[in-house]
Amino acid sequence: MSDLPNVPNEEEFLERVEKAARKGAASGTRKGRFLSLIPLLLLIALTVFLYNRITGISHILDRETPVEGHDLTLENHGPMGYTVADFAEAVLGDSQQLKKLEVYTVNISDATTLTNTGLLNFKVFTKTQILTYHGIATYTVDLTGLNEDSFKLDDENKKLIMYIPHTVLETINVPSDQIEFGDTERGFLAFGDIKLTQEESAKVQTEARTKMEEKLKEEKTSEEADRFAKMSVWELYQPIISNMDPEYQLEVEFSE
Repeated sequence: MSDLPNVPNEEEFLERVEKAARKGAASGTRKGRFLSLIPLLLLIALTVFLYNRITGISHILDRETPVEGHDLTLENHGPMGYTVADFAEAVLGDSQQLKKLEVYTVNISDATTLTNTGLLNFKVFTKTQILTYHGIATYTVDLTGLNEDSFKLDDENKKLIMYIPHTVLETINVPSDQIEFGDTERGFLAFGDIKLTQEESAKVQTEARTKMEEKLKEEKTSEEADRFAKMSVWELYQPIISNMDPEYQLEVEFSE
């Protein structure tokens, strides 16, 4: 790069433009001043053009950081390049104390059949593959809204009645590393595998999660979760009540 002209830095460039402008402004008549600005403008445009071109050329042989210097390597083709991912430092957002009590979890799975057809939908060109998604459904009971009205003291029967909300199904967790990919079934004239984009994969996974939620509603799993909610809350608070007065028992009911 030694044969390249000496390129002025930003400060030198602005200084030269300012000097040229003063020189043009000091010349002859109004018409003369206007005409004298034409070569000045051309000079400025040419200087900016050369500055951008030369500074760009000076980085043409710059190299990326070696693959080992990145957080996650997705593909490594050696001298032919690589695909990597780098992660920014995790940033903590607003925090708050959670009072959701996990009371019930259930494992659930859903099998999805991918079908990729070919020419005129003839079966000889069709490819199919079964994907099995494994999810973990978690039911929680939110104790955040409990207040004085959530408790009723029954002195006659020596019990404290506690009213809690019904359980809620949290977003089903579908771990990506637990997805099972079945073998690809191909028609007589079908070749290769079924390939999905990231957007398509996310869409299929979201639909699988929806099917899981529908199955849980169909099986009325929330009723079982409510039963465990009563048990969990009782086990959590009964020892506290017993320490205050051994004669009193806790009774857990759902608020309407």
